[in-house]
Amino acid sequence: MTYEEYLLKIRKVIQSCHRVLGEGRFFVMNISPVLVRRANRNQSSQRIAVPFDAHRLFVEEGYDFIDDIIWEKPSGAGWATGRGRRFAADRNPLQYKPVPVTEYVLVYRKRTDKLIDWNIRAHPNQQLVKASRIADDYERTNIWNIQPAHDDRHPAIFPVELAEKVVGYYSFKEDVVMDPFAGMGTTGKAAVKTGRRFVLIEKEPRYVEIICSEAKRWLGKDASEVLTLNCPPIDTEDVLL
Repeated sequence: MTYEEYLLKIRKVIQSCHRVLGEGRFFVMNISPVLVRRANRNQSSQRIAVPFDAHRLFVEEGYDFIDDIIWEKPSGAGWATGRGRRFAADRNPLQYKPVPVTEYVLVYRKRTDKLIDWNIRAHPNQQLVKASRIADDYERTNIWNIQPAHDDRHPAIFPVELAEKVVGYYSFKEDVVMDPFAGMGTTGKAAVKTGRRFVLIEKEPRYVEIICSEAKRWLGKDASEVLTLNCPPIDTEDVLL
């Protein structure tokens, strides 16, 4: 698809999430600029500033911008893109291109005239609010140093640690956390580990199969309680009860 078609797709997802999101609750997106490699030596590569275009969509669709968290990876992580190697060899001015080792975690809140304190005070179970308090080892700045994840089965997974932090900081225990781009189910796994419920949406059958298979490890016998739509139910016959 063209970049304009991609942005329209993202806008529709943002709209649909706005419809089901609780008042004053959060949409958190892991996103980064995209490098389009050059087709031949006579053309330049192109770096598309996707996060900044996505920001405009969120604001236009009824969200308030809350935070830009920078996910920082180890210094060698970005060399896989090839960016910066030409400058490292020649050191000529104008060719400088820093190696990308960060991604954005953009945080938006569904627009409301109520303060965040209202979401805390209005919660119907204050015991869950207390149980959801964050431990002392929380991230104190907006720069999070987290090791990236790799899996040959999917080209763009993110680490469970990143998902756990987001789920823990922006929801209460027993809340429902929805991921409209579930992939292999990382957000679902993080939700289970932090005592939340999950809704995972994924259109690629091969990833749905992985989710259904691995959910048995996250949930054990409780995997039989997972409801599935447009795909077979999770087979729990081989789960150790």
